Amino acid sequence: MSLLQNHKNAGGVLAAAWEHVVADFRDFRFTWRGFWRWSAITVAAILVAALVTLYFLDWNQLREPIGRYLSHRYSRQVRIDGDLKVALFTWQPRIDVGGLYVGNPAWVKDPQGASLQHAHVELRLMPLFRGELVLPILEIERPDILLVRDAQGRTNWDSGDGNTGWKLPPIHRFLVKDGHLVIEDAVRKLRFTGTINSQEVTAERQAAFTMAGDGTLNGNKFTAGVHGGPLLNVDENKPYAFTADVHAGETHVTAEGSIAHPFHLDRYAANLNLTGPSLADLYYLTGLVMPRTPPYRVSGNLQRDGTQYRFTAIKGMLGNSDISGDLAVNVAEKIPALSGRMASRQLDFTDLGSLFGSGKNDPAPSNLLLPDMPLHTERLTQMNAEVDYSALAVKSRDFPLRGLGTHISLQGGVLDLKPLAFQFPQGKLSGELKIDGRKAVPVTSVDARLTDIHIENFIKSGDKPLTGTLEARAKLTGHGKSVHAAASTADGQVTVALHGGGMRHSLAEWLGVNVLDAVGLSLSGDRSNTNLRCAVANFETRNGIMTAQQFVLDTDPVRIDGKGRVDLHDESLDLTLQGQPKSFQIFRVKVPITLSGKLASPRIGIDPKPALTQGGIGVGLAVLNPFAAILAFIDPGLAKDANCAALLGDAQSKGAPVKNQAVRQAAPVRK
Repeated sequence: MSLLQNHKNAGGVLAAAWEHVVADFRDFRFTWRGFWRWSAITVAAILVAALVTLYFLDWNQLREPIGRYLSHRYSRQVRIDGDLKVALFTWQPRIDVGGLYVGNPAWVKDPQGASLQHAHVELRLMPLFRGELVLPILEIERPDILLVRDAQGRTNWDSGDGNTGWKLPPIHRFLVKDGHLVIEDAVRKLRFTGTINSQEVTAERQAAFTMAGDGTLNGNKFTAGVHGGPLLNVDENKPYAFTADVHAGETHVTAEGSIAHPFHLDRYAANLNLTGPSLADLYYLTGLVMPRTPPYRVSGNLQRDGTQYRFTAIKGMLGNSDISGDLAVNVAEKIPALSGRMASRQLDFTDLGSLFGSGKNDPAPSNLLLPDMPLHTERLTQMNAEVDYSALAVKSRDFPLRGLGTHISLQGGVLDLKPLAFQFPQGKLSGELKIDGRKAVPVTSVDARLTDIHIENFIKSGDKPLTGTLEARAKLTGHGKSVHAAASTADGQVTVALHGGGMRHSLAEWLGVNVLDAVGLSLSGDRSNTNLRCAVANFETRNGIMTAQQFVLDTDPVRIDGKGRVDLHDESLDLTLQGQPKSFQIFRVKVPITLSGKLASPRIGIDPKPALTQGGIGVGLAVLNPFAAILAFIDPGLAKDANCAALLGDAQSKGAPVKNQAVRQAAPVRK
């Protein structure tokens, strides 16, 4: 009886509730209170349903949808071949992935970009609510990674700007077991195969991170090793120390430094030590265009801050020259930009030869004076630069140099050294050197000026048979991949002027082949000088051949005129100097002086043909009268003074920095 009564009571309650719901809809009126109440009920129901679904979900059923989503997003195949397990309902959610496969972009020959046997990841839940990702544990087993960059610069690891550096979330315990890494870089000509391990403490070994491997770089043997402390209990607020050791052929780089915030690879500092046969070889390691140098050893402090690299407190030696300064590289753009200031206390002049391929370590030395080793001008488009260089003193066996200063500008494939200035005890060599590397065959232009050079400073002996002020200008443009190739195609002009000095009297007479006077002065030990009124030479250069347009050397007793050419194709000389006396000479042999041979080893000789003709005339006169034979060797001395003012003025108009005062002083005095 009681059960029946309870059943009736329950039915009445349900009927009353249903009647209440029907009444609510029949008498419905919108209120904000009701809206928020039903909204909250709906959201709560959805959340409960989602949580229940996630709790009982078989995550392996989502492997294919997740793979399709990631494949579409990253434009390469991604799939999970093993188990996918996720534990969300804990303060430290866990994810286990087995058999992860990541493919390469379609342009990469090898279809597989990365794979791993198993990965275990744990996340801290509370930092996620603050928008922070913290990984207490990351364990990876047998990762296999292939990094590829083709000759056009495309990479399989980054679809955007790869210069900003990787920033990983804090990882407190990072374990990598049996990692395998392959790098194929067509730009750097690098092929590298290595292993990666980050081990826990075991009975056999200490906890540590290691990456080591070998391969080739530009055809040379390449080995690299990176070692760090254990990646256990890592504190993201404390620096992480590491060391690196790299060998690329004869280049050796060591580093000892730290990452300011672990796993933020865009912030670190290290002490670097570099040694090698030439700084140019660092191009394949760094991507920076450095000059060809003699063997070097350099150290300094390297700091990276995002896209900014700073190499400061640089000290070292390039050949026999010291080097110091600070450099910075900005890689924010596609082409890196180098800036800074370098200096030497003493520069060995012979070390400059390496810049243009004439160093003592050249693999194939030649007998050419101008180096013929190809310059890597195609690299000029790979970097921009604005760098100042100065040398306080210059050590030179052949030239009395005091200092050197230049600004090196490299923009858009055009290298410009302007100003380029060598200081002498008196006077300077200044100008500009420009190499345009934007074309397959680079174009080189030189505009150099010698100003106020005292030629006697170039004569090492205490005896100075020649004095005077030398002024000159060379303005040439040529094309070719070496200094010699550019010179052998050069067009332009070379003008040289010497004024305001003197010449040893005996030397002037010998140049005029005034035999009696020359022999007499030489035998008497005469050291007197005669006035050097002027000397001017102007060479017009076309397609590498320098032809003398003017060649005059004028002294008080003798005027010397020259002619001929210099062929820069084979660096041969073919010059003739003919002296004419200005006073009566009893015994003068008409023997022109010749300069022949090569620029690197010129030969001074005589042309005997005029002398043979002169001797033949003497023999003919001797038939008539033995005393008449001397008439063939008598010179009336009809040569006139050269118009030095006009010659110097012409040299001035062709760009030689001859001062107006020198032109006025050379003008003849009117009586």
